[in-house]
Amino acid sequence: MSTKPSTRRHASAAAALLIAAVLTSAALLTGCDRTPDAPPAQAGPTVSGDTVRFTGRVDGIRSEAVQDAGDVALTLPGRLIWDEDRTVRVQAPFAGRVVRPLVTVGDTVTAGQPLAEMASAEFGTAVAEARSADNDLQLATDNLKRLRELHDAGIVSQKDLRQAEADDAGKRIERERTQTRLKQIGAGSGPNFVLRSPIAGIVVERSVNAGQEFRPDSGGAPLFVITDPARLWVRLDATESELPRLAGVKRGTTLTLVTPAYPERRFSGTLAVIGDSIDPESRTFRLRGSVPNPDRLLKGEMFVNASFPVAEGETAGRLKNVAASAVLLIGGKRYVFIADPDGGFTRTEITLVREMASRSAVQGLRDGQRVVTEGNLFLQQILAEAKVPPVAQKEARP
Repeated sequence: MSTKPSTRRHASAAAALLIAAVLTSAALLTGCDRTPDAPPAQAGPTVSGDTVRFTGRVDGIRSEAVQDAGDVALTLPGRLIWDEDRTVRVQAPFAGRVVRPLVTVGDTVTAGQPLAEMASAEFGTAVAEARSADNDLQLATDNLKRLRELHDAGIVSQKDLRQAEADDAGKRIERERTQTRLKQIGAGSGPNFVLRSPIAGIVVERSVNAGQEFRPDSGGAPLFVITDPARLWVRLDATESELPRLAGVKRGTTLTLVTPAYPERRFSGTLAVIGDSIDPESRTFRLRGSVPNPDRLLKGEMFVNASFPVAEGETAGRLKNVAASAVLLIGGKRYVFIADPDGGFTRTEITLVREMASRSAVQGLRDGQRVVTEGNLFLQQILAEAKVPPVAQKEARP
């Protein structure tokens, strides 16, 4: 009996499927007895002292180069005052009354220029004394001349001549005294005298009006204040806590002044005087500087802030400018993480000198260093965990 072709084809296909199933089952059985290779474990960070080091690149950590922010500077509040070396406060030498002022605030005056006309009985007395001294001296001089002639003729003794010479010398001294007094208070006519400016400058204050009574011993404000505003003094106040930072400051140090009136401008000055005592009322330490003011933009009694480099002391050196996010406060101290060239990150203590909105001026860094600005909290956590003993870590876990 012959077999049909279709029947033979079906039998061959079934045999092939059976063989494939057997091979698959054998492969599965073999696989069940073999353990697959585990992926290689990644090594964690290593900690050495204050340095954290990774075996490869770590995402989420960013760093930037430090920037030079200049010398360490101290900023003190202060105010501008008149330069006392170029200022006079004019008072009346006698009690009396103002006849008329001759200048007003803002006027430019020369040395010896009249400021006001004054009426004073005391001045009249001084004029009378000067005139009397002139007459007395003239009489003494005439008498001396006469006695010398008589002495030469043998009529008058040497004793009388010497007495006449002594009288003449005394009258001459009295005349010089009265004349000097008149020159000091100013010339005048009758009972009136003229108050004059002793220096050239600007009238910055006037406290007199026509008809006003005045006394030299009243202790009030001066009648006129004359100054040269082309140069001012700046008086600075430092607290006692800032004295260590001022220990190395020298006279002649350059000052940089800023004022709210001109926020975009900087004015230069020179530190001239460093005080030796603390003000008993304000408990501040006084410094004084000299400030050129040729354009007269700065005014007396104007408030300013003055900055100057601290060349020595506990904040010696130059400042570095870093992002505020790079600075960490840990245990009352401030730190940054420095990105080392070999891939590590080292925690370094710094001194915070000045804070701004997004930047900080710090001390303790060098040129060329890079500080971590993102990821420093992660690095600090690694350091903190590495410094905790294993037993304490187990006890801390729930």
